[in-house]
Amino acid sequence: MTVVHAPAAHHVLQVADLDREQFAALLDLAAAMKRHPLAWRDALKGRSVACYFVKPSTRTRVSFAAAINRLGGLPIMLRPDELRLGRGEPIADTAQAISSYCEAIVVRTFAQRDVRVLAENSSVPVINALTDDHHPCQALADCLTLREHFGSLEGLTLAYVGDGNNVVHSLIEAAALTGMQLRLATPAGCLPDPSILARAGRAVWILDTPDKAVAGAHAVYTDVWISMGKEAGGA
Repeated sequence: MTVVHAPAAHHVLQVADLDREQFAALLDLAAAMKRHPLAWRDALKGRSVACYFVKPSTRTRVSFAAAINRLGGLPIMLRPDELRLGRGEPIADTAQAISSYCEAIVVRTFAQRDVRVLAENSSVPVINALTDDHHPCQALADCLTLREHFGSLEGLTLAYVGDGNNVVHSLIEAAALTGMQLRLATPAGCLPDPSILARAGRAVWILDTPDKAVAGAHAVYTDVWISMGKEAGGA
């Protein structure tokens, strides 16, 4: 008897989980879906996607639910108080249970480690809708906006002014994949993760003032100057 193994699920826990071709292909598909939003109504017909939101959300929650519906699927919106998770059931068991019913799992939570454990124990794709360390879906959406406006991401200079948080981590990884140059101006003590900066190489420049970062940039991306909870260390 021949045993057929299902292909490994492709998780997107951070932008770096994609290669250059996959990143571009996702933007191409997103652009096509934006032009013809109801053309993929059978893509998830009869299937469900679990959306586990630990952190409050408006735009991310609504956009995922609407997108899953447009693909013909059922979004199952879950909150922590609705699951056994944290009340005697480990993340691994929860991942196995949910992935036996759903085609994918969307997660918005705090710790990146929790998303990794979920993915390690899930047989279906896990999508990071936001953690404290990464925000890959927002970076993809922002890159789509830039590509629509400029025609290409290659050679663009994007200035980022704000805290070195999850948003900038994903933008750094996106810049490394797309040929953009990302100039960062962040407050003292709030630099991005050094390991993420190191992997990006020459795609990222750290500048000491916002005016230097934005000078001559094709686009300016702003976020909070110091994220909530970092006020003491970033002053």
